[in-house]
This record gives sequence, C-alpha cells and structure tokens, in this order.
Amino acid sequence: MRHPFFCLAASAAMAIQLVGCATYRAVPVDPTATRAQWQARRLDDPALAARLRPWLPSRDRGQWPPERYGRAELVLAALALNPDVAEARAHLAEASAAVQTAKARPNPTLGLALERYTQAQADGAPWLWGLSTDFLLDGGLRRRLRVQLADQGVRAARLDYAGQLWSVRSAVRDALEQRLIAHRQATLAARTIAAASALEQAARQRVALGEDAPQIALQAVQALARARSDQAAAGQRVAGAQAQLARAIGLPVAALQGVDLRWNDFDRPTAPPPARLDTLADHALLARSDVERALVDYASRETELHQQVHAQYPQLSLGPGYTYDHGIRKLTFNASLSLPVFDQNQGPIAEARARREAAAAHVRTVQADIASAIDAARARLAAALPALDAARAGEQAAARARDQAEHAFTLGAIDRTALLEQRLAALAAGQSTLTALDAAWQAEAALEDALRAPLDPVEAALRPAEGDRP
Repeated sequence: MRHPFFCLAASAAMAIQLVGCATYRAVPVDPTATRAQWQARRLDDPALAARLRPWLPSRDRGQWPPERYGRAELVLAALALNPDVAEARAHLAEASAAVQTAKARPNPTLGLALERYTQAQADGAPWLWGLSTDFLLDGGLRRRLRVQLADQGVRAARLDYAGQLWSVRSAVRDALEQRLIAHRQATLAARTIAAASALEQAARQRVALGEDAPQIALQAVQALARARSDQAAAGQRVAGAQAQLARAIGLPVAALQGVDLRWNDFDRPTAPPPARLDTLADHALLARSDVERALVDYASRETELHQQVHAQYPQLSLGPGYTYDHGIRKLTFNASLSLPVFDQNQGPIAEARARREAAAAHVRTVQADIASAIDAARARLAAALPALDAARAGEQAAARARDQAEHAFTLGAIDRTALLEQRLAALAAGQSTLTALDAAWQAEAALEDALRAPLDPVEAALRPAEGDRP
C-alpha cells in the first residue's frame, strides 16, 4: 500500500535535486590549438590594443601599438599576455569559488525502511515502511568560521596574484636591461675585433721586418682571440635576453623581431631621494605583499584554532520521520548528540595552536628578511653609482688618450701599432663602463624588488584596480 505522504515526499525530493543540479560539459585542452595560439601572438594584435588602451601612459594618448616600446608598455603587455599571470588569475577564481562552498548548508539525509511479512496475519497489513530524515544543525558560529576561513583564502590568493604580477614585471625589466646592455656589448666587441685584427696584421708586419720580437705578434693574436670570444659571448647574451624578454611578456621570440625598444635615461641611473626611500621602506615593512600574505596565513591559523576549540562541543542532529507500521501510521522524531566523553578534541586544538605560533614567527621572519634586503640593496646601489662614475672617468681618460694618439699618428709622432693599442684601450674602457652600468641597474633592480615598488615614475603610475587589470 502506498501512502500519499510517501509519494509526495519522494516526488518533492526528486524535483528539488533535478532543479538544483548543474550540468557537465567537457572542455578538453588541445595542445595543437594552444601551440598555434601561442605562435600567433603579436604586440600589434587589435584585441590586445583594446584591452590595454585604458591603461596606456598619457604620453601615448591611448594609442597602441606605440612607435617604441618602453618599460611601461612592455609591462602592460605582459600583464595581459603572460601565461603565469593568467594561471594566477585562475587560482584566484578558484579560491573565490571556495567561498560558495563554505556558505553552503549541509543537506539533510532521507532514509527508507521496508518490511513485509512472509505470510499474511489476521487483521494485519503485510507491509511496514518508514521514512526517516536527519538534519545536521550546522549553523551559527561553525558556518561563520568556515566562511571566514574561505574569505581569508581569497585574500591569500589575491596577494599571490599580486606577487605574480610583480614577478612578471621584474622579469620584463631585467630582460629588457640585459637586452640593451648585451646589444651594446656586442657592438663594442665588433669594433674591438676590427681594431684587434688591424693590430694583429701590423704586428706580423713588424715581426717580418725584424722590428719586433715574435711574442709581440703572439700577444696581438691573443688579443684578437679574446675580442672574438667576447663578441660570441655578447651575441649569446643578446639571444638569451631576447628569449627571456619574450617569455616574460608572453610572446614567441619571433614576435619581438623588429620591435623598437627603449629605456629612457638608460645611461643615467640615479638613487632616489633618501626621504622617498625611507617612506617606501616603511611601507614595504608594513604592507609588502608577502608581509600581508604572512598576516593572512596567521589569521587563517587563528580561525582554524577557533574552529577546533568550537569542535569540542557536542553537535546536534534532528530527524523527524513517518512510519506506516502494518496498518498503523506513526510520526517519529529522533535527535542525536555527539558526546565528548573520551576525547575533547585536545589533540587538534594543540596542533592548531602550534600552527598559529609558527605563523606568527613567520611574520617576524618575513619582516626581518625585508629589512635586511632593503638595507643591503641601498648599500649596493650606493656603491654601484660611484663605481659607474669611476668607470666613466676612466673611459673618458682612455678616449682622450686615443684622440691624442690619433693626432700624434697624423703628425707622424707614433706608428700605427701604438695608435691601435690606444684604440683597443679605449674600447676596453667602454666595456668596463658597460659592466659598471649593468651593475648599477642590477643594484636598482634589487632595491625595487626589496621595496616591491617601481622607482620609475611612469611605471609607478600604472596602478589599475585589481579587477580591471588587463
């Protein structure tokens, strides 16, 4: 015998489940298609222009692609194209979805019991059936703590996303700097080869005429070999920096062919005013993304401890039901309560408390690392700039000596060998200046990384809102 209540309850349960169910649609990843999409990426893509136009520096008047690509333009392109940024953005969406899970209330369970006599009894129905439910009273503080923990996970993912943005920005900056330095080194190496080749020929002639000892020609040959080795190394650095820049932006290497790169004031690295550095240092110690990340981790451990403390208290479940007992209809009501008799959750509480203490220690460690990195970077930059000035003074002295040698050679006061030696000395001084310039920019990069703030005013102005980034 079927009771109308049973039919109604079963129908209602099926209807609720069907209405609330999501549908599944497979979205396979095709490596062939993703490879083709990667190879088709270009800086002059109209779709990229539409995404970047709202954030372009004012000097470009919102035009994309620009005539020349500076640091700000390349960083913006990287925010839109770099696959690491896209992955971090996906993890942020994943963390946001966890909040919905935390807010969900537990579904009740529905049980069905059936019993039938093997033979009919007098004055009795052969069937017994019943419906039982179980409602877990999971609300109030327990649910609020779950939601709070999920919200902290979203904040942590957002900070990880911000950290990834900075990592990409630093990669673009370093690759561009290495690309410009290596290109200049390769140019100087080519000029050095030309001068060393001429010196080697002149030395051979003097040795053939008996004017010099054979070891003089050998020294010239060694100088030419070093120049060719330096040119090969510079060429490798150019290719490597080009590949690193393309990867940092999110492009194939071929997409950077023919792109005009620029760096305003590349030859004039300077230290920011001490007052500005002090302000940025204070901000880094209090609000750098990894400091905030450590604080979020501590807040999460605090919430977990609160959860474990609350978990030691009993949890109540209610279970109203209905039973048709061989012709007799009954309404039932069950209640269950967990009893913390043998364990009051002391183990998980102790573990959560220890994790909270470790998170607090990590906050102090992060701040100490930041302070140390800032001090070291400031000292490094303070030493690199005078070293660059000294290298430039040496280059200028070598250039004056070369000019004097050119004049003396015109007057016949010195021979060609002496002139070529002065040219090579001037080129070597130029390479030393490039090495010092590279060291100065690397020191500034270390300071920017320690502060997590760009020192270039144009880059510092690029601060789109979190949800509006390209």
